[in-house]
Amino acid sequence: MSDLKSFVTLQARLFAFLERQDEATLQAIASGSAQLAVVGADAAPPPPPAPKPVTPSSNPLQVAQDLTKLPSGDERRLYLNSAKLAVKGLREVARSIGMRGYSKLAKDDLIALLANHGPDRTEASAEAPVDHSPKIEVPEKVEGPGSDVEVVAIAAHLRDLETEEAGAAYLDDQHLDRDALLAVAAELQLTRVTRLSQTELEKRVLKQAIGARRKFAGLRKW
Repeated sequence: MSDLKSFVTLQARLFAFLERQDEATLQAIASGSAQLAVVGADAAPPPPPAPKPVTPSSNPLQVAQDLTKLPSGDERRLYLNSAKLAVKGLREVARSIGMRGYSKLAKDDLIALLANHGPDRTEASAEAPVDHSPKIEVPEKVEGPGSDVEVVAIAAHLRDLETEEAGAAYLDDQHLDRDALLAVAAELQLTRVTRLSQTELEKRVLKQAIGARRKFAGLRKW
């Protein structure tokens, strides 16, 4: 093949290659920020770029998203320790990823719980052999603020608080859903509250448990 024919063939293959590239790649080649390299037809493809390290965040919602990207419990534990979230922030992370049974855990236990909850645990569960033998169904034990004992304890604690602000902070730490808050309202003998919003319901509970008690105590002293 003559030099001219070789040049024409090379140009044709180069144009064919460039036609398959997107606009961003063409601009990168034209600007010099990307370069073409010559490799053999049987050469191994270049390794994929290394994943960017996940930077710890102080935002609980971002932390919840970042934990799903970390493949091992050790990496998740290191990330959580670096994020330096308070107990309240760690509880928000647990709530964001749908975990249960965390409301009374200390900081170290919360970090351990979150570190052990990840894609590697999901894959391990999926690979476990399936037991097809008949099983006896056992009623699931109800945990959290929905149980009668917990509701009574929450109502009693609210009655002992001095200010509605302290009561609001306490309820916030409990992460009660609407059903649990209605149960607390019933324990405080509140009626006609089923149509109230979550915020209004909380205000009624605080007023009944703390405000009314303080008013009654003042009248009794008078």
